[in-house]
Amino acid sequence: MKLIAAIFCLMIFLPAVAGAEDVLGDLRLDGGSVPVARDLPDGDLSVAQAPEQPDLQTYEYRIGPLDLIEVEVFQAEELSRETRVNTEGYASLPLIGPVKVAGLTAREAERRIEKVLQEKYLQDPHVTVFIKEYESQKITVEGWVKNPGVFPLKGKTTFLQAIANAKGMDRLADFDEVAIFRTENGKTKGYILSYRKVRAGQQPDPVLQNGDIIVVNRSGSKAAWKLFSETLTSFVGWSVLF
Repeated sequence: MKLIAAIFCLMIFLPAVAGAEDVLGDLRLDGGSVPVARDLPDGDLSVAQAPEQPDLQTYEYRIGPLDLIEVEVFQAEELSRETRVNTEGYASLPLIGPVKVAGLTAREAERRIEKVLQEKYLQDPHVTVFIKEYESQKITVEGWVKNPGVFPLKGKTTFLQAIANAKGMDRLADFDEVAIFRTENGKTKGYILSYRKVRAGQQPDPVLQNGDIIVVNRSGSKAAWKLFSETLTSFVGWSVLF
């Protein structure tokens, strides 16, 4: 009798499982249905299967506002400094004052500072730039991961690395449909990836860009099984492994 009651309750709750706490909604595209995140900024939202990739051989992090950089000038300690890039993209350095470094790689910033020093003070300066704090570029990982949040984009960061930064997928996560949302030129585009296929090398592991949002949906089947196991345990005292 308890088993019948458990099954009856499960039949009532199952339809709600698929929709409850669903991180992804539905977007129609060419007559099909694909998951996309709710509460995205207004824009031209479209869906593709894989993000466009930069040249991974030449990819380098570009300095931005609020990044903390350390500038070392060889054999000129008085010209070396740790400084935070201001909101306009300038780093303030001894003697030479503000230098525009936003949008440059560390190597490009070195060449620019060397040029300014050579014009004003030193004959053959050698400059090294280290990025100590990454504050200007961030990504968001939300939904059914173990530690959702906003994470700094430290150099080349891939989809799998971002999931790892969020402590991995939750056991109720949908491993087969994960969305990445990217806004470029005022248009938001959603990309659908399979976490399983990316890990297996069957899909490329895309490199993320500043502002990307990863949304991990909940698996309806896993949630239904968890509810079923808990219901059986509650009603009839069975121990169901999950």
